[in-house]
Amino acid sequence: MKAACLVVASLSLAVGCTPEFADDSQAPVLIRVSNITGTSGGGAGGGSGVGTVLNSDVSVDGSIFNDNATLTVENIPKNQNPDTIFGRINDVVLERYEVRYVRSDGRDQEGVDVPFRITGPMAALVPVNGDVTVPITVVRHQAKSEAPLANLRNGGGSFGITTSARITIHGRTVSGKVVTTTGALQITFADFADQ
Repeated sequence: MKAACLVVASLSLAVGCTPEFADDSQAPVLIRVSNITGTSGGGAGGGSGVGTVLNSDVSVDGSIFNDNATLTVENIPKNQNPDTIFGRINDVVLERYEVRYVRSDGRDQEGVDVPFRITGPMAALVPVNGDVTVPITVVRHQAKSEAPLANLRNGGGSFGITTSARITIHGRTVSGKVVTTTGALQITFADFADQ
């Protein structure tokens, strides 16, 4: 009887010890953004991209450009047992991404405090235990013509806006299991040429 109680207690502890990330989906793999490098559009006027920090110029010599990023996405098996065979059915097809901008002061109303969120398609295959590098647009040029970024142009009343761009990637294993992950890129918006 004592042995049976120990087995039941051990099983209940084991169930409670599963990390949250492993329970997020039914897929036997998870994806992770292991690197983000931002690149400012236009290449002039003070904008720059260094790792996970991007200075986004809202106007470069009177012109507006997209800002881009390069993401490295990994496909990691949840079961790290080397005897487990992971066939190509657990390779992940990246389908789309979403960028949502948030501020640390809690002011996150889209079109007022931060740019509107954007979505875009992806088409890349991430093999099990492998990675892939994919380019995305993190700030569309349209956003620089709309509030609040348009308010930064030509000293329009604000010095700058710093946000965290939450980049969520949606994918699916070849066998059809949904997987998602989120990475972050700090973006400071300003009219650098006028400062």
